[in-house]
Amino acid sequence: MKRLFILSLIVIFQLSIFNCLRAQDCDIHLMVTPVEQGEEVTEGFNDMLMTRLEQVISQTGVVADPNFSQFFITGKLTHFYKETLPGPPMQTVMHSTLTLYVGDAINQQIYATESFEVRGVGNSLERALLNATKQLNGKNQKVESLIEKGKKKIINYYDKNYQTILRKAERAAAQNEYSEALYYVSSIPECCNGYDEAYSMMKQLFTEKLTREGKQLLQLAQAIYYADPSPKGAARAMAYLAMIDPSSPVQSEATKLAQEIKKNTKSDYDFENREKYKDGIALEKAQIEAARAIGVAWGNGQKEKHQNLLFIR
Repeated sequence: MKRLFILSLIVIFQLSIFNCLRAQDCDIHLMVTPVEQGEEVTEGFNDMLMTRLEQVISQTGVVADPNFSQFFITGKLTHFYKETLPGPPMQTVMHSTLTLYVGDAINQQIYATESFEVRGVGNSLERALLNATKQLNGKNQKVESLIEKGKKKIINYYDKNYQTILRKAERAAAQNEYSEALYYVSSIPECCNGYDEAYSMMKQLFTEKLTREGKQLLQLAQAIYYADPSPKGAARAMAYLAMIDPSSPVQSEATKLAQEIKKNTKSDYDFENREKYKDGIALEKAQIEAARAIGVAWGNGQKEKHQNLLFIR
């Protein structure tokens, strides 16, 4: 009985370590977003601030994502004061409050905020602003606290809403909107509830997408070749076959057609290269990377729609 109790403690301890490590490995993505600051703050400073924020959050273990993400980090200057001191050399002194926000762009919610008194001196306003933000770094406790609060809220969001996200993916796929569906399933981080289900669904949706698109390309190639089996028609058909993903379920049919076409033309070089590519990679890893890339591309199309954070004002 005592041995069983000890073994139970060991198992619980190991599971705790596993869950802790999994949480540490969790990739939370934050989109770094500019906020309109008024006439005093230039576009150049906004660019510099975004670069600084990318550096800061990367130091805290969060992914600074240049692509669209539902969750964002941004900064806003308020109570802005500047003074130009006569030289030589002439200097600009600025003093302001910089407030950082972590939130949800789609649902228009703020998850965490932190304010910093920033002062800077430089030979121009932009230089003074840049010098003022140097205190922002991953070792700043207030920055660490901000990111940690935001990260916990984001994980909590996925834990509570992953089933809704998966249902949205199913509805999109039912309408043949596979890129949108892949965006939803690929958004759930590994450390969150529903990740395993999302990962499985991602593979399934990617296969369905390849099947649908592969069939369409194969049918086009067949129609062109059988209507015009000349070298010119065969070359056009091969161009469509070359666009079929190597991991598509219709690949075997495409290969048969390519072999038939080969009797009339040698224009199947690209198709053969794709076959070699298929044999030379870890197929599942490539599929998942491709599925995520498709989702990212769809998400970037939503960037303009959700990047205007007017609700922060």
